[in-house]
Amino acid sequence: MLILHTSDWHLGRKLHGADLSEASALWCRHVINLVRERSIAAVLIAGDVYDRGVPPTESVELFDATLRELSELTTVILTSGNHDSAHRLGFGAGLMRDNIHIRTDSRDSGTPVEVRGQDGEVGALVYPIPYLDPDVERRRLAGMSVNDDENHDDSPHYLARSHEAVLGAALDLVADDIANGAHAGEDVARICMAHAFITGGQPSASERDLHVGGVDSAPSGLFRLGASGDDPGPLSYVALGHLHSPQRVGQKCDPPMRYAGSPMAFSFSESRAKSSVLVEIEGGGVTTSLIEAPVWRPICTIEGALEEILSDAHIPDREKFARIIATDQARPEELTSKVRRVFPFALDVQHRAGSIEERSSLAPIAAQKPMAVLADFMRIAGNRELTEAEAQVLEQSWEHTRAAHEKESA
Repeated sequence: MLILHTSDWHLGRKLHGADLSEASALWCRHVINLVRERSIAAVLIAGDVYDRGVPPTESVELFDATLRELSELTTVILTSGNHDSAHRLGFGAGLMRDNIHIRTDSRDSGTPVEVRGQDGEVGALVYPIPYLDPDVERRRLAGMSVNDDENHDDSPHYLARSHEAVLGAALDLVADDIANGAHAGEDVARICMAHAFITGGQPSASERDLHVGGVDSAPSGLFRLGASGDDPGPLSYVALGHLHSPQRVGQKCDPPMRYAGSPMAFSFSESRAKSSVLVEIEGGGVTTSLIEAPVWRPICTIEGALEEILSDAHIPDREKFARIIATDQARPEELTSKVRRVFPFALDVQHRAGSIEERSSLAPIAAQKPMAVLADFMRIAGNRELTEAEAQVLEQSWEHTRAAHEKESA
């Protein structure tokens, strides 16, 4: 049995203002062709189908057409991420065809989707866990209404306000079904889907910040479901979403887990090849391999003196989406217009005096954690460290602003 693990399609997203709708259409066709050619039993989309809560009409139409074709060929299992709206994505899920499963409610985490092979037998059980916002799920997964009158964060009835606490609670539901559910004791592959930042994963510049209480990740050991020693636990594979670079995460004693990554680059930090994960199940065991994603238009970053950048040495890069960084000591006149006459798809044109080596110690602000940026600012502008009280106020203000922004985007 073959299962295709994908995530973070982000339909409707742009790259520095450039329309990626053709790239998205190419990706959707690629998935359909893979399913048809390889007889794939299920397609997993581990969160962030859309880039925002209210996606553009053309993105909805593209995904609708893609689902229609896939529904004729395979089972599709998708969850909401931290970009798309769980409420809107989940609306009407109960009216979908039997082989289209949309999971947006964390309380359903312990209800598996049965994936059947060509012989009609259950070959895998998939446990889809949507993105878990700690501020919401610490109530919901504790069995309380998210609209409960107890708005104070220190209620003893709530779970801890952390990604680890809410993901752990959702995985408790998974563990309970494995031990006591309809398929308890059966020799069948068990796959868990989750949209989360797992400790040890390497982010890029295009993921949305998930910091809550100063922590943005959860430990991989949660997926062992209580197993100890070298025992990885009952899960055969963990299909992750959120990070946009394809990568393995976890420790040796954990079940195998991977981020599929996004199907296309959403920032110039994502120069590695994009892919999906082909999960092969045989006799209850699981092996994985990567299938490279199609490239609609490659990306590149070119850095150096403007004269060298505009030379024939970079002819192969002139049809790529480009980030151009001129390092001349003085900013060249008409820098942007000169670059775009040669590189028509240059999306980001910058001037940074000095060589790469001279600037290597300066980490891009976008790659730093918000509190680290604020602490650095105080050291430079205020010539002192933040006090504990100041850090707490800034942390709370940042999280309030982030939550308000996500609510507006939902």
